[in-house]
This record gives sequence, structure tokens and C-alpha cells, in this order.
Amino acid sequence: MKQSNNKKSRDVTAFLYERLSRDDNLEGESYSIGNQKKLLAKLRSEIEKQSSRSMTTDMFIGLVRKYTRARKLTPRMLNELVEKIEVFNAEKIDGVWEQRLRIHYNCVGTIEIPTVLPLPILEVSVNTRKGVVVNYAPCELAV
Repeated sequence: MKQSNNKKSRDVTAFLYERLSRDDNLEGESYSIGNQKKLLAKLRSEIEKQSSRSMTTDMFIGLVRKYTRARKLTPRMLNELVEKIEVFNAEKIDGVWEQRLRIHYNCVGTIEIPTVLPLPILEVSVNTRKGVVVNYAPCELAV
């Protein structure tokens, strides 16, 4: 991973050097070495940001693998996997109360699952307590 970042950094540096030497005869602020240094710093920070994103994604995958076979959700699991949960107002649609949730996972944010293959829609209902039934719907129906 570090070699790839170093190679990208060298490529960016070579590109900027070539551009500066080619445009030596041109006048103007946009071709100044100061601006080129700013551009180089900006590109380096972007490379660092991309590198840290890949590391956090790898960390999240490791956490998910750790809890793949869990039998019940514990507070520790929830704290390690979930950054926050957005709870939207409940709405009564066709006589049924529905409420949307958006889960923001640590390291990766929200996950939108695309509907590539037509999968059968399973009816999943859970009686959480007396008089309260939770129905799970696919993302596209819940939105």
C-alpha cells in the first residue's frame, strides 16, 4: 500500500515538474512555483485521505467478520459497529404505522444495498413487546 502511495506521489511530482519546465516562458500567477506547491500538497493530502479510507474499510470488514456468527446483539457489538442511528417520524400509511431508520456504520457510513438481482421479498415480523410488532422491509420500500 505504501509503495503504491509513494509511486503516485512520484508520478504527481514528475507531472508537475514537467509542466513547470514546459510552461517556463509563460507568465502568470497560475504557473508560479508557489501555486504548484499548493497543488502538490493538495494532491498529497488526497492520496493520504484515500489511503486512510481503505484502512478504515479493512478495519470495518475485520469487525464484521468478528461478529459474523453472533447469536445475539450486545451493547459492545453495537458500539463497535454502529456510529449512529437516525430515527425518522412514524407515519401511518394504509392504516399501518411505519417508521424509517438509517444506520451509519463506523468506518464506512451508510450502506445502500443495490437491487441487482430480483430477490424474493421475505416477510419478517418480530413481536418486540406487547402490542408492538416490528416488520422489516427492503431499503427501496422503506424509503
